[in-house]
Formats: sequence, structure tokens, C-alpha cells
Amino acid sequence: MVRTPKPSFSPAVTTADSEAVGREALRSVILSKAGAIVAKEGLAAVQARRLAAEGGCSVGTLYNIFGDRDGLILAINRETMTAMGHPLDAARKASAKSGLEGRLLALATAYMTFALENRNRWLAVFEFRLPDDAALPADFVAERARLLSLLEETIGADVPDKDQRRTAARALFGAAHGILHLAINNRLSDFDPRDVERDIGFIVRAAAAGMRKKG
Repeated sequence: MVRTPKPSFSPAVTTADSEAVGREALRSVILSKAGAIVAKEGLAAVQARRLAAEGGCSVGTLYNIFGDRDGLILAINRETMTAMGHPLDAARKASAKSGLEGRLLALATAYMTFALENRNRWLAVFEFRLPDDAALPADFVAERARLLSLLEETIGADVPDKDQRRTAARALFGAAHGILHLAINNRLSDFDPRDVERDIGFIVRAAAAGMRKKG
């Protein structure tokens, strides 16, 4: 007697599943195109009609996915922060056996390099503002916190107290970021990456010395 093998069943793909896959694919396409526009032309060039035309959808569909233009820009900026995290995390891991100053310099260099190589996208993250009565999405806040946590982890046991370590991370980031932002916008002098690297290096070395002394 020949046994007929039992058929293997896989979950049926519903219309809702197909629509979800299509929606996510379209979201990725639009974000990719929007990110390219920001990188080349700046945040002001992100327009719903243009993106809808390039993405092959209607403006209504675009807003159905992202809510509004603010939601679209937040999604672009979240992707930028995620991309920024990769070289920062790589620098943190590569310098793990170095002293505090070496670890912080490695992280600062990675941050500066990303900003200089992705200037418009980096500026968009920090220059875009929601209306005062609007709250940032939870996933955006979480990604921002993750980036700051990389700096806290880099400081590590050199500042044992958790609250002091967080304060040190925020203060150091604010100082280094401020120098970089002013320089990129030519608010300090004519822009020269060597000057930025020198200035940020000074801040990092001073911060590392202060943390070691306090510790």
C-alpha cells in the first residue's frame, strides 16, 4: 500500500497580510527616496507631492503611512540616527581596551566623521522641531536615548556613579556637538575640519582629565 504523504500546511496569507507587506515596502521606498533628497538638497526639499510621484503613490497614501510631513521627517531622522549608531558602536568596541581619553576620542572622531560625510542628514536631525504641543514618537525618543547610552557606556566604570556618568555624557556631548554644529554652519570661522578635530579633541581631553580627577 502506497502511503500518500500528508500535506504540509503553511499559514494562509490573508489580504490584510499582503496589504501590510505592501505598505511596509512602500514605506521603505519613500524613506529611501526622502533620505536621498535630504542628503543632496537639504530638509526643505522634502515635499509630499514630489515624494508621492517618485514613490508611485498618491499624497493621501503617503500621509496614511506617515501621518503628515512632520511624521515623515521624524521617520527620516530616526533612520539617520540608526545609521549614525553603527560607526559609533564600532568605535566604542574597537577602543574598549584603551584608556578613557582614547575611548572618548575614538567615539568623538566617529561622530564628527559621520556628521561631515552626511552633513545635511545630520543637520536635519538637530534642526527640525515639532510644534511645542506635539510629543515625539516613542521609537524616536528610544533611538535618541540609545545613542547617548553609547557615550555613557564608553565612559563606563571611570565614572562609577550612574547619575554622574549620565551628566558627564550629556555635558560632553553638548560641548562637542555645539562646536561641530557651529563649525559646519560657519559660525566660528571659515570651516576647516582640522580646526573642528582640534577643538573637539581639546574638549574631550579636558573632560577625560576631569572625570579621572573626580573619580
